[in-house]
Amino acid sequence: VTHFHYLKKKDAAGGRRHHRRHDCSPFTCGHLSDVSLPFRRRGDPPECGVQSYELTCADDKATIQIDKETYSVSDINYGDSTLWVVDASFLDSRSSCLLPRWNPLLRDPRLQAKSHHIIELAPPVGVTWASFVNCSQEIRNSSWMYMPVACLSTSRSFVYVFIGQQSAYIQNLEPSCGYLATTPLGGSKLNSTSALQNVSYQDVVKLMMTGFAVRFPFTVNPVS
Repeated sequence: VTHFHYLKKKDAAGGRRHHRRHDCSPFTCGHLSDVSLPFRRRGDPPECGVQSYELTCADDKATIQIDKETYSVSDINYGDSTLWVVDASFLDSRSSCLLPRWNPLLRDPRLQAKSHHIIELAPPVGVTWASFVNCSQEIRNSSWMYMPVACLSTSRSFVYVFIGQQSAYIQNLEPSCGYLATTPLGGSKLNSTSALQNVSYQDVVKLMMTGFAVRFPFTVNPVS
């Protein structure tokens, strides 16, 4: 059994309780105002915010690094302890043939643990995933609905995308296929796989362009 607990603000700052109030006061970052813990800016005192949640602020934009890749932060929701991010490369692209980043940190939250119990930059539990695969054979019959991605396929390589809460797990992959990339779609409320079974690749692109939710740091406490 595993228990999940969100870090309190004092814990998100590394457990340090004593710091000068003005050092960690809320700040404006791009179009975001009143930004506070667990977020920080480059150059802030070490006790202010969590390093993985450091924001880069420029003009009307706020960005964050996830696995060394840049994501635009469109919103921060302190009510449910999430931020909403969009792959920054999508925002600058004019192509309709998009492939998300291969991001093992997003696919397996355990890889994000800074210790045995602290998880950072993880999507919400129950999120729906879009997984892109490259197959040496055409997929004709499968328990998953493999939607062809014609703009990325060739006569010898067949690219598909399939959707579901379990689509990013290797045991659900067809034998002739290998993962190209995987990305969350939306937040935890976008969890009706049946409603997504008939969507096209173009529909998936539209969902990817809207981004997805990422949780604030939280703790995982195993119970023996």
